[in-house]
Amino acid sequence: MRRIIFILLVLLTISISGAFCGPFGLDMGMSLDRVRQVSSTTPANRGNDLYEITPPNTNNMFETYVVRIHPTYGVYLIKAVGVDITTNGYGTALRTAFNNLAGSLERVYGQYRLTDFLLPRSIWKDPDDFMMGLLRNERYLFAMWERKEGSNLPDDLESIAIGASALNSSKGYVSLEYYSIDYEKIKAEEQQRQDSVF
Repeated sequence: MRRIIFILLVLLTISISGAFCGPFGLDMGMSLDRVRQVSSTTPANRGNDLYEITPPNTNNMFETYVVRIHPTYGVYLIKAVGVDITTNGYGTALRTAFNNLAGSLERVYGQYRLTDFLLPRSIWKDPDDFMMGLLRNERYLFAMWERKEGSNLPDDLESIAIGASALNSSKGYVSLEYYSIDYEKIKAEEQQRQDSVF
């Protein structure tokens, strides 16, 4: 009997303390009220279920954090936007930051699929055109963690994505996104609502 009471007290303590094991101390499915409680700043509503927050756990690589919160399903997307990275036309510093982030995530979630692709007939094909290719949306550098790739994802995650983006020919940033298992269902519902007006 004492053992059962002890276990119940431990579980109650964990639930009250709000122990989070998800990315940046957030869990998929959290309500807006719960996000308000754990965020270091008041969530700023950016419209269409998007909120800018300061999560319980941050990383120096990122300067902005946003979540999408559905009224029924709670948090279904967590996104971190990286700090600006000054680089050269080859994108050396940006690629290094991207590769370091991919390596960190690989240690946690395992295998991933890398895409480093230049569109056919792009004029930005030389090695020192890397940043211009990104800027003109003719080059893509991103990585995806999904179960079909052999990734080791928690039950509440459908996928994880990181990407490199250019702000100009010498500055860019990386971003990181976590997608809930409810993400596609929510997007399908939204599309149905949009289609119903026709």
